[in-house]
Amino acid sequence: MNPWKISAQFAAFVWFLQERHQPAVTSHEAARFAKDNWVAFLPYADPGCGRLLIAIKGPKAAGRRPHPRIARKVPRGSGNTKPAATNKN
Repeated sequence: MNPWKISAQFAAFVWFLQERHQPAVTSHEAARFAKDNWVAFLPYADPGCGRLLIAIKGPKAAGRRPHPRIARKVPRGSGNTKPAATNKN
C-alpha cells in the first residue's frame, strides 16, 4: 500500500464529508469520491499519516472472508419449554 495514496484518499474522504452538510450523505458515497478523486488531494497528503492509517488497519489476512451472521440458538434446557396455557371459557 502506498502511504501517499492512502493519505490523499483519507483527505478526500474527510473533505467530502465536511463539505456535504446534508444528512443523506453516506460514508459509502464519501469512500467512492475518495477512490475516484484522490489524485487532486496529493498536495495535502502526508506519508506519515498514510503509514499510520495503514498500521491502524492492520495486516490483511489472505483469503479471510467475513463470517456470515448466524442466528443465535437458545440452548436446550433453558427457559420454559411448555406451551403457554390457553384460557378456554
